[in-house]
Amino acid sequence: MKKIIICLFLLPLLNLSAQKQVSAQYDHIGKFFYGMAIVESNGKKGAIDSTGKELIKPEWDNLTGFGKDGIGYARKNGKVGLIKRDGTLLLEPNYERISGFHNGRAIINQGIFKGVVDFSGKVIIEPKYEHLKFEESGLVRARQGGKEVLLKVD
Repeated sequence: MKKIIICLFLLPLLNLSAQKQVSAQYDHIGKFFYGMAIVESNGKKGAIDSTGKELIKPEWDNLTGFGKDGIGYARKNGKVGLIKRDGTLLLEPNYERISGFHNGRAIINQGIFKGVVDFSGKVIIEPKYEHLKFEESGLVRARQGGKEVLLKVD
């Protein structure tokens, strides 16, 4: 009987020794979406994959928006840029806002001016317009100095 009690007492200890830590330690690990989770360490955000591998170092004020395309919004010092899930920075965080993507393009706000960026992080319309809107035709409606114009982006 003593052997059974001792074995039952030691069983949890044996299981603990079989556990293996697969990630660095973080203050918080978020839920996994599309194979990655946002992590927080000392108030900064990063990301890991489902194996625990660090994809993005925790150096950002905020990380959001990672979807099927693997592109997210990285915020630092009150500005936002674009980052890939592997940590590659596509667009420096120089913008107050970046809209959601529409047909592979997003509107960027720099100060009071707006421009357009594509999925690769390339600025295809410089932020010099007071207002921009994507039209169904693929054109972009822009207003500058109180006048409107339609822009075609390649």
